[in-house]
Amino acid sequence: MKSAKDENAASGWVSTRHFQHFIARGEAAGLSVDEMLDGVDVTKSVLEDADGIIPLTALESMLSAISSRYSDPLIGLHIASDIQPATFGAVGFISQVCATFCDVIDAISRYNGLLSNIGETSISHEPGTVQVRWKCLAGGEQFQRQATEYVLGSCVVLARLLVPDQKELLHYVNFSHLRPDDMNVSREYFNFFQCPVYFDQPESSLVLPSKILQTKLRHNDAAMKELLERHADHLFQQRKSQGSLIDDVKRLIRSMMINGAPTKDKVAMQLGGSGRSLHRKLQKLNTSYQEILNQVRLEFASRRLIDSGDSVNKISAFLGFSTHQAFLRWFKKSIGMTPGVFRRIQVGE
Repeated sequence: MKSAKDENAASGWVSTRHFQHFIARGEAAGLSVDEMLDGVDVTKSVLEDADGIIPLTALESMLSAISSRYSDPLIGLHIASDIQPATFGAVGFISQVCATFCDVIDAISRYNGLLSNIGETSISHEPGTVQVRWKCLAGGEQFQRQATEYVLGSCVVLARLLVPDQKELLHYVNFSHLRPDDMNVSREYFNFFQCPVYFDQPESSLVLPSKILQTKLRHNDAAMKELLERHADHLFQQRKSQGSLIDDVKRLIRSMMINGAPTKDKVAMQLGGSGRSLHRKLQKLNTSYQEILNQVRLEFASRRLIDSGDSVNKISAFLGFSTHQAFLRWFKKSIGMTPGVFRRIQVGE
């Protein structure tokens, strides 16, 4: 059966602003936009909506394309190195008009859900220190490491932009992944964070001195902060409704699959609308009915291959594929192996 991490990856997303930043760094490294989007289910027009969202699968695919051309063990940190407040969207704009650094920490915690749904942010206060944690909940092991380094690195770069005179910004940094074997790579962590960096820790976090929380920022503007927070709250409500629609469509497909793969029109009817209307709404969410249907089909196919003795032909027919060969091609493209190989690996034959 699919793990919780796999489920999170299937429904995960990141903000378009961060995806745009990754593309900009890829271009700086010599890759064209077409190269980076090759095989990624994202069009250039989708990237024009800065407040939109991009499926996590698209970001993973693009990172894989960049990594295959440029071997960079610290790609997450390097992409974070020149990040600007605007890349954080509403969170970045709010941080620039906060009165104190404590307000910035609060904004990052409150509005983290505007940046992605693939991680959890938590903040704790201990005597003399404040700890900012981020845990990646989706994607493969390598992606989780890169994402964690990108997020924590981005927070540090943002903090340095906001309090440039603060010399002792960090006490130390924790990472849950292992220390790299290459000492030159290990040295890069210190060069970036300018403090001790510890690996193989229970959680990944930034540990800052408590006194920094009261640092006053140069451009605080209470009226502008209130206005931007209203905008952020509005975006938050939009994010919730977006996630709700995708979840509703998935839930309906799962329930209706027993009678064969449902059409878009049949699902739309259950939601009180037309297939065309559902298409437009999903398009705004940078996804499609076919993409969601394929995600659910993959769930069913994987589960039946592992938990049942059903033949591949029977599973193919149940999922609504026109031919056995069409199912084989689709499954191999989705998973990277044939159903037979997948079953043998999963059941340990």
